[in-house]
Amino acid sequence: MKKEQISKKNKAKEELRKQEDFIANRVMAVFSGAVVMLWGLAYLWRGYDVGATLLAAIKINNILIGVSAVGFVASLIWWISQIKKGTNKERPVLTGSMFALFFGALLVSVLLIKYDYDSAKRVLYVVIPGAAILHLVYSTYQREFFSFALTHSVICYLLWIMAKTYNPSLELAALAAILVICVVAFVFFLLAKRHDGEGHFGPITIRLYDNKKLKTDHVALIYGGTALLAGAAFALGNPYAYYILYALVGLVVGAAVYFTVKLI
Repeated sequence: MKKEQISKKNKAKEELRKQEDFIANRVMAVFSGAVVMLWGLAYLWRGYDVGATLLAAIKINNILIGVSAVGFVASLIWWISQIKKGTNKERPVLTGSMFALFFGALLVSVLLIKYDYDSAKRVLYVVIPGAAILHLVYSTYQREFFSFALTHSVICYLLWIMAKTYNPSLELAALAAILVICVVAFVFFLLAKRHDGEGHFGPITIRLYDNKKLKTDHVALIYGGTALLAGAAFALGNPYAYYILYALVGLVVGAAVYFTVKLI
């Protein structure tokens, strides 16, 4: 009997070690991809900034648009194939979803550089590292914190746009996007609650939260409060919009500390 218990403990330890190695390798792959992407985009920006290399930079940018679009579609096909075969459950470090994320981010980046070069640096130097950090959160923390961090990272960015711009149409568009995010996030929670925290989207299953006792009232309070704060930021304008943005950033940081303590 003792031998069986020891064997089970050893298997559990081995499984935990494999899971930790997989998470470490996956996170390293994501951060390496983010570094390579930013390094390549920095050279592309430098080409745009120098008159002698401007035409070459434009050609390279157009080539990258085509390559990233083809790579994104091919990666999606590969991802769907992995889901159908079930090979995505074998914990491969590099998957179709990983490459789809990489090529999708690259496609958005090069399109932004082509059509809005002035804002590309400010946006991409935040979005690309932010996406890598969110993947770290996805891999190591409880899924409810990832869902919260994902939605509120986007909401904070939209609040920053709302606070910074003096264009009423853009402010209204940012507010509308925040309200849509809040509503969609809450609806996804209600759908996932039927399946113990899992959201089913055709053949794709995504775990949205781990705590099966997570109360609907708490989630409604979070996203309802966020929607009200966004409405207040729109109505009050500067500088109150910045104060509301800082408050939401503080909320995300506080949640990160809370879930980090729970993780330890």
